[in-house]
Amino acid sequence: MGSTAAKPKLGLGSIINLSMGFMGIQMGFGLQNGNASRILGNYGADVHELSWFWIVAPLTGLIVQPIIGHMGDNTWGKLGRRKPYFLIGAILASLGLIFLPNANIVAGENMAAADFLGISAILWIGIGFLALMDVSFNISMEPFRALVGDMLPKSQGTLGFSVQTILIGFGAILGSFLPWILHNWFGLANVAPQGSVTPNVVWSFYIGAIILMATILYTIATVKEYPPEEFAAYQGASEEEAPQEKKSAFKEILADALAMPKRMKRLGLVQFFSWFALFSMWVFTTVAVSQNAYQVEVDEATYQFALETLKSEPIPSEAKEAEAHLQMIADFESREAKDGQYFVNSNQAAKLANGTFMDDASLDAIARNAIIDQGGKYANIAQAPGDFIWLEGGILEYLLNNRNLQFEKSVRAAFVFKFIDSQHAKGGDWTGVLFGTYNAIATVFAFLLAYIAKRTSRKFVHILSLSAGGIGLLSLVFIHNPEHMLYSMIGVGMAWASILTMPYALLIDKLPLSKMGVYMGIFNFFIVIPQIINALIGGPIVHAFFNDYAIYYLAFGGALFLLAAVLTLRIKEPLFNEAVVLD
Repeated sequence: MGSTAAKPKLGLGSIINLSMGFMGIQMGFGLQNGNASRILGNYGADVHELSWFWIVAPLTGLIVQPIIGHMGDNTWGKLGRRKPYFLIGAILASLGLIFLPNANIVAGENMAAADFLGISAILWIGIGFLALMDVSFNISMEPFRALVGDMLPKSQGTLGFSVQTILIGFGAILGSFLPWILHNWFGLANVAPQGSVTPNVVWSFYIGAIILMATILYTIATVKEYPPEEFAAYQGASEEEAPQEKKSAFKEILADALAMPKRMKRLGLVQFFSWFALFSMWVFTTVAVSQNAYQVEVDEATYQFALETLKSEPIPSEAKEAEAHLQMIADFESREAKDGQYFVNSNQAAKLANGTFMDDASLDAIARNAIIDQGGKYANIAQAPGDFIWLEGGILEYLLNNRNLQFEKSVRAAFVFKFIDSQHAKGGDWTGVLFGTYNAIATVFAFLLAYIAKRTSRKFVHILSLSAGGIGLLSLVFIHNPEHMLYSMIGVGMAWASILTMPYALLIDKLPLSKMGVYMGIFNFFIVIPQIINALIGGPIVHAFFNDYAIYYLAFGGALFLLAAVLTLRIKEPLFNEAVVLD
């Protein structure tokens, strides 16, 4: 074996260039995390089905990342070792971002009426584009982590992954806040007809696609990867060494997985419970926030009136419509009251308001006339053209709560369910704000990670951060003011920053440089497997044990964060000692 050359340290600007493209990927990932459940709900998915549709993300990661890592370890071309995969992933991810919120348009009128296995064609197409995004993100993510290991000496590993976390945070902040910004600053609507996606979300995805491509191209243009002979010198290999016997990619990945270092196994268990908790948060926060902080429930009288009306209506003659009608009745009958209130999801509310009781045009006319009858208090808004105008400025709340206004039961019920539909939209927008906030906290905290780790240990930082995340998620159960939920995101942001940094900083000490890519891909098993398990069981648990009140499943995720913190104690590094003791 030849002598090992010292890998040169890189300046801060060069380290930033390494991960600039990851910022664009995370913007797309942030848009997906904050809006995928909302989009699928618009396409007809119920709350207890959401986790099943999210299974696409971890499943593709399980398959794609080790393969991409192995291929990257053995790729040497004009574009580089890792950069070809950035480019391929960016192109595919951009297409997914553009088409996911337009699945209803892709389906067209003919396919919109079709279904397969009881799921509408629009929803299947949406799931397909979600899968495309997930495959693309996984193609791009692993090479970015491996690139940090390729280009930086181990002494700069914590700094490199901290900078990557900071840039990830910037991208996720923008992606998470964008729908809220486009609605509140630029006036794009946050409500849409049943079966379509709101304009503020659609345009957020377009902007995300543009920024993702731009940042990936920036990294490709500014980073020059080491050529094979120079890279071989840094790992102590000699060009004259006899080539090893070639194995199939699958056999090599399996052999490497079986030979993973002890530290990797212990970190893997920590990652398992950490990512189980994260997946719970990403899938169910939109519903949980709507339930816990917005009025998305009906009282006993409205619930009984809706159920009686549904049962008294003739069953449609068309099979698909008849099935949907009977399913609506079954869903309502299965609801159990919580403090005298019944939870209604957005899709059900839209169907009841627009189909069972009254269409938008009729309801809009009644709302405008009722407002005008009150002496013109809201006449300027009531006279404004366009659908859903009466939902803005608290007018619907006024109609519902003003005791001087008398409506027939059907009109008031229609108002109630339209109001609930609008509240779900607010909950969806606020989820983006919450996710943007925890990413902002993660970005700030990432600046401190290397400093705190140097004064204590990487192990201490991870325990502290995971504990803060657990407390943050648990606290959401007791908070009913949406603005106060921002405080809970402080702990979640600390946990997110550490999860993106410390496990990798702890891991690269024990990984051979020549297999950095494949081991990063194998380490991803401990990220995607818990998400797959959660995807399969999460929805049924929320439905069967929590009556579709998702906030309690978020609290369960908080408990798992605390468990992961305890398991971090098994990593053999002193809590308060700068000297690192390796496994």
